Amino acid sequence: VPELEPQQAKQRFLQVFRRFIGVFAQADHPLALFLDDLQWLDAATLDLLADLLIQPDLRYLMVIGAYRDNEVDAAHPLTARLEAIRSAGAKIGEIRLAPLTGAHVGHLIADALHCAPEKLAPLARLVTDRTGGNPFFVIQFLHALAEGGLLAFDHDARQWRWDTERIQASGYTDNVVDLM
Repeated sequence: VPELEPQQAKQRFLQVFRRFIGVFAQADHPLALFLDDLQWLDAATLDLLADLLIQPDLRYLMVIGAYRDNEVDAAHPLTARLEAIRSAGAKIGEIRLAPLTGAHVGHLIADALHCAPEKLAPLARLVTDRTGGNPFFVIQFLHALAEGGLLAFDHDARQWRWDTERIQASGYTDNVVDLM
């Protein structure tokens, strides 16, 4: 491959990468890419992402990106890049995720523990209070309770056991971010 000036080398790389992705993004096999933590992307990766979304030769590609909107303000490079992608005509949809409600946390725990939501309502309230409804923190908190023996499977009874009062009285923080 012949050496090129930096800008030309960048354009060649973008073209080769588009062609590579295009091998997988076909009409009979569309490609969906999920990228997490977009708020941490560097400028070169943002350029690559913009190129993939703006160029018309990639028609069967969907990029799903997630970022923490509390870390991205109007001056953040991601904000400017998303606006440039929109201005170029690419379709961008946004879905803002709110914390889980107490009822949703209850259903999540009920599914995980194979238990009726009514039976674990006090545990669900406690978990919701301690995690703020953040699904990741809910799962981490449940793992911490299990590791601490405060949430355990009773093999004889074939069900999960917990003591809400012991969990409240335990040394677990009121803030799961501190726990982690």
